[in-house]
Amino acid sequence: MTQWRVLYRKELMEMIRNFKLLWIPLVFILLGVMQPISSYYMPKMLDTLGGLPEGTIIEMPLPTGAEALMSVISNYGMLGILILVLSAMGIVSVERQNGVAGMVMSKPVPYSSYILSKWAGLVTITLLSFFIGYLASWYYTNLLIGSVTPDRIFQSFAIYGLWLVFVVTLTLFFSTVMKGSGSVAFISILIIATISIVTSIFNEKMKWSPATLTGHTGYLLQSGDVQPNFLATVLLTVALIVLILYFTIQIFKNKEILE
Repeated sequence: MTQWRVLYRKELMEMIRNFKLLWIPLVFILLGVMQPISSYYMPKMLDTLGGLPEGTIIEMPLPTGAEALMSVISNYGMLGILILVLSAMGIVSVERQNGVAGMVMSKPVPYSSYILSKWAGLVTITLLSFFIGYLASWYYTNLLIGSVTPDRIFQSFAIYGLWLVFVVTLTLFFSTVMKGSGSVAFISILIIATISIVTSIFNEKMKWSPATLTGHTGYLLQSGDVQPNFLATVLLTVALIVLILYFTIQIFKNKEILE
């Protein structure tokens, strides 16, 4: 456990040195506040820019607070995930290429401690960035559009946060399996997109898929309740995360022994 804590602190210090703890939360804040601000000011901007026939009345219905936050989640589901994957793509592969991983493992460090410290670092920056950005979007949504109760905010944060943890866990797996960072990013995004698309097409057969956590988040924001298959989805997602981590550790161990 002491070795794991040392490695975890190393990950956090590395994120501070390369400014990940600054720019990733800032990107999530920007993505979070963009939707409520644009929804509120868009009719006024169109009216100010002009170019429409005289007497034209622009009527754009203002979304509810829950709808605005669902749009924020949608932004995170595209650009947010892209940012997370790009920031995590070289977390193991780069260290294997430049020999840092070999130096660390030459000491009596368990393979599990190395991988789990990487995972904990990714989860920390992911949930921290999402939490800060989501709070910023909630603030502007309450200010400009409509109120959403705190319990729905924190519950929806937990649900969608689990999906983001699944995403970075998958990225860590491919960063361990592959050497090229570009290939890691491409395959990770491809797999995540495939899971989401297949889940949306075969909704009934894939109702326990981790990708349905996005829909569960929106449902909770709208109704304040969860759907019948929610618990099964959460349990399956957690089980998959644990399984992916197990295989990541085993693959990393085998690669280090062979090299």
